[in-house]
Amino acid sequence: MTVGLVDTLELLRCPICRSELALDGETLGCGSGHTFPLVRGIPRLVPEASLDHERSRTAEAFGYSWTHYPKQNPYTEDQWRDWIHPLTEVDFPGKVVLDAGCGLGGFAEYASAWGAARVVGADISEAVDAARERLGDRIELVQADLYALPFAPQSFDLAYSIGVLHHLPDPERGFRAVAGLVKPGGHVFAWVYGRENNGLVVRVIDPLRRLVFSRLPRGLLKWGMALPLAALLWSLVKGAGANARFPYAAYFRFLAKRDFGFTHGVVFDQLVAPTTHYLRRDEFQAWFERAGLVDVTITWRNENSWRGLGRVPERG
Repeated sequence: MTVGLVDTLELLRCPICRSELALDGETLGCGSGHTFPLVRGIPRLVPEASLDHERSRTAEAFGYSWTHYPKQNPYTEDQWRDWIHPLTEVDFPGKVVLDAGCGLGGFAEYASAWGAARVVGADISEAVDAARERLGDRIELVQADLYALPFAPQSFDLAYSIGVLHHLPDPERGFRAVAGLVKPGGHVFAWVYGRENNGLVVRVIDPLRRLVFSRLPRGLLKWGMALPLAALLWSLVKGAGANARFPYAAYFRFLAKRDFGFTHGVVFDQLVAPTTHYLRRDEFQAWFERAGLVDVTITWRNENSWRGLGRVPERG
């Protein structure tokens, strides 16, 4: 049995009926007769019949993206620190943490390094295989749908979802599913694309993505379209001064700190996603309020995206 799998099983619930799961050989099953495979030590808890065409395309798109990415952490620790703000190193030691939409496990790796007692990464795509290949058993992994996360309620002290919710047909539904897994007193964090300061993307790039780019063969899109566009963006990034003032100046400064390969990945991710939402600040904040979270903090990142942090109220 895979190291850590026994502990993971204690958290897992059937994504269909929410009852407990038991392992029999390479199959996970519940008392209602629902069964799911265990493949390469990773529970595969995505009921295929529950995925509509749009989410199946999204899973395939990002599965391709992460399984064709160099087997290294795509993010620096400074980027992780910036993404997760206002959380810091002091918020992780001893915590049971959920990374909802873990991809290659880049953020989960830092959460573990910051002292989390356990980090569970969940992703709907085959990215979990790339994460296991890269990280081994340093984090626990589950292939799962964010709409039906297969965990017992209040299993986690801290849950975050970075760069994932805005790719769901109903982003707030995914957010509520994540928030429902956090214990009283625990924290819920999310990062999403902002609508403010993203006029060019919303009016020009997004329609082209939906109608053309996301429908192209993945190899053609990555090397025939994203690569030359990334080269153009890279030249603009490198040509912009540190003190430049224009709508994407802060974002350009962020990109300038990484190499060209990172920018190529960013462009490809922007073009490959079948679904993308750009959220206004008040709309994003309303998610936290409707989920019953308190002490909500919304901050702007690179002046074109939103970070949000809220706390689950204590009992009573």
